[in-house]
Amino acid sequence: MLDALSDVTGYSPGGIPVGRIVLSLLVIAAALLARRLIRSALRRKGSGEGFLSTLTRDIEKPLGLLLLMVGILVAIRIHTLSPGASDWVRRIFIFVITVDVLWLLMRTIDAVGEQMVMVAAGTNSRMDDQLIPILRKLAKFILVAVGVIFYMQSNGYPVGGVLAGMGIGGLALALAAQDSISGIFASIVIFLDKPFMVDDFVEVNGVSGTVEEIGIRSTRIRTLEKTLVTIPNKEIMDSNIDNFSKRPMRRVVSTIGVTYDTTPDGMLGLLAGLREMLSNHPMVSDEGKYVNFTGFGGSSLDVDLKYYIRTADYEKWLTLREELNLEIMRVVQGLGLEFAFPSTTVYMAK
Repeated sequence: MLDALSDVTGYSPGGIPVGRIVLSLLVIAAALLARRLIRSALRRKGSGEGFLSTLTRDIEKPLGLLLLMVGILVAIRIHTLSPGASDWVRRIFIFVITVDVLWLLMRTIDAVGEQMVMVAAGTNSRMDDQLIPILRKLAKFILVAVGVIFYMQSNGYPVGGVLAGMGIGGLALALAAQDSISGIFASIVIFLDKPFMVDDFVEVNGVSGTVEEIGIRSTRIRTLEKTLVTIPNKEIMDSNIDNFSKRPMRRVVSTIGVTYDTTPDGMLGLLAGLREMLSNHPMVSDEGKYVNFTGFGGSSLDVDLKYYIRTADYEKWLTLREELNLEIMRVVQGLGLEFAFPSTTVYMAK
């Protein structure tokens, strides 16, 4: 078998290595066939649901490229190259294969991260929702650093000397990257101190919205206008943070006005009716509840209502406020009073 293979590779009519060329093409064809078969198998496996299906879909392309590059490398090695050309081929293929392996491992990290997100969605704690994106980015950063060191070492670079030499410019690098380093430390403080978490509604630096992601260097907030605002974590820690999601209830402050023909007894009846209505409502807190006749407006007698509704959910708060406003209308109309509206009285002298 080896003699036959040697005869094939040694077939060189007219000095042209026909045997080696044919064998190289056969190796590449075999690599393409293996790539196609494996990708077809991965696609069938990835057509379903679950972690393994997601993983096979994610690694299909980088794994296929890895098989093809190995086949090309073997095909080139069949030929006799000069030491210089052989060294360049080795460097290029180490670089390409290192990048491809990093791509493969990063896709694996993404698949694992997606699975962890699905698991975290089924838990009551939001700590894991906040931690998973940070761990995913940290794992990718470490992976790239290991890949760079591996490539340098494979090409004969003195990695230890390079790392030691970095100490000479370490101070300058640290000064240049002090904002990024401050952002990383700020993200650690946010994670430990927990002034807000993913899905909280906050206001930071005049930006109001829902926290979508807390990253290593910055935090992304989805505003009510559905825009995505990215704020550096360093700025967040230097600012006042108003976390609306941490409040146990929402406050309502409103003013109603009745007409000036309302008598003092009618006003007392209105105040008593409004106070009773708020006291009887199960979703109105007894804390901070005020109903007062506050003044004489331009065209109305003004009554201020201040109270808390026992919910932090904005949509439910709007529904309950609407319900209470209708109750206020029933109290006013039940007493035979009328709401005032802007009007002007003109007196004509004869």
